[in-house]
Amino acid sequence: MLQPRVYPELVGKALVLDAQPFVALTDDDQPWVEGMFLTIYVGFLVGVAQVIGQFLATATLPPPDTMVAALLQGWRQYSTTLPDSVNLALIESMLGEVWAMGMFWQGYSGGWARLLTLITTPTSLLLQWVLAGLIIYAVARSMGGVGTLNQTLGVTALMVAPQALRFVEIIPFAAVSQLLLSVWAMLIIYRAVEVAHDLPWQRALLAALAPWLLLVVLALLASLLLGIGIVFWRLA
Repeated sequence: MLQPRVYPELVGKALVLDAQPFVALTDDDQPWVEGMFLTIYVGFLVGVAQVIGQFLATATLPPPDTMVAALLQGWRQYSTTLPDSVNLALIESMLGEVWAMGMFWQGYSGGWARLLTLITTPTSLLLQWVLAGLIIYAVARSMGGVGTLNQTLGVTALMVAPQALRFVEIIPFAAVSQLLLSVWAMLIIYRAVEVAHDLPWQRALLAALAPWLLLVVLALLASLLLGIGIVFWRLA
């Protein structure tokens, strides 16, 4: 078992695609356990950075009541251009509810709701890791890969390494490009598959792309079904 104190080194080396962390997790006695702890470790620290950033951002913004009053005032000015058939009171009520809900989850309205980030961030990263690991394992083995599911889950957990860049979110309103995080994670997964499954680069690249390709296919199918549903609804 690896010690948590080596996690920062694993993350740093994974970011530059050094083979050492991939080999270490492949040869570990319980790779999937190490992968789970590594993902939780990074996810929790990112969550802490987000919570601190949200507290600091709240301190720099006007009071919530002032913000919602300005929002409603702008809506009332715009609503004068709408036809009389529009239910303005209903829309105004919905705007208020949506604003209140958004402010609650962002922690802007006060309270401790923002601390849920400490749970939701590592949990979402864990789900992404497990789903990606299962898909990559199936694809890699179908192309002649030699790694076990245990090893695959271990090495693919290093896809969490780019999330360390999100520590900058401790600064109010700072953010990291999701595209950058996704591309970097894909490169790390490619290296993981190459090491754990001993595949040539072409097959390793295809296995690394598999989760993203599946997302694209599902998005296209969802769009197609939605389009068909709209057509039938209009014809009905």
